[in-house]
Amino acid sequence: MRNIGLMDDLEVAEIPDSLPVMILSGVTLFPHGYMPLFIFEERYRDMLRYALEHQRMFCVGHARPGIDHDEHPELVYPFTTAGLVRACVTHDDGTSHLMLSGLQRVEITGWEQDGPFRIASVNPRSSLINNRDAVTELAHAVVDLCSRLCDQNVPMTNQLREHLRGIRDPAALSDVVAQNFVNDPFDRQVLLETIDVHERLKFLAHHLSCQAAKDQG
Repeated sequence: MRNIGLMDDLEVAEIPDSLPVMILSGVTLFPHGYMPLFIFEERYRDMLRYALEHQRMFCVGHARPGIDHDEHPELVYPFTTAGLVRACVTHDDGTSHLMLSGLQRVEITGWEQDGPFRIASVNPRSSLINNRDAVTELAHAVVDLCSRLCDQNVPMTNQLREHLRGIRDPAALSDVVAQNFVNDPFDRQVLLETIDVHERLKFLAHHLSCQAAKDQG
């Protein structure tokens, strides 16, 4: 068994121009989010070895439904997140458990390799804030809604509650809330593709309000 330990934030390199892509259905990783993965398919074992030998990064591509993912040119939604392998344990049978940490939104612009695993050309996409005061006010409202849901028996650890209250960057807050409170895969994809932070927070505020009202009813 081979154990690759945690990687410090200071060691993180810039997002490269190309990254491997693991294709999964209904799965979305957000920046500032975490995703545990079990790697067992041979092609993804190869992908993981490649990632660990390079920048320790790869993306999780949300597979489009109803298409042949081996043949269709647009097999995944173009917006995804560059993820960093924070820790990885490779077992004697070749399988691996790892923790992937979301770094930054990226847009897939093309494919550089089809097999044995996919490598995509990517462009980083930064979040946009036009009115910081309005965004900050809405971010506080979203945190209050998250706490309200917690009080209504929606699972939320005290650690997560304190983490949300400690986040000063509204863009980061919106992504942490999306990762932890939005379950529908298509809503998650919409949020991932929404660059404007105010629009992301509006979406989340509406989603959380509806969930709170449903739970009360």
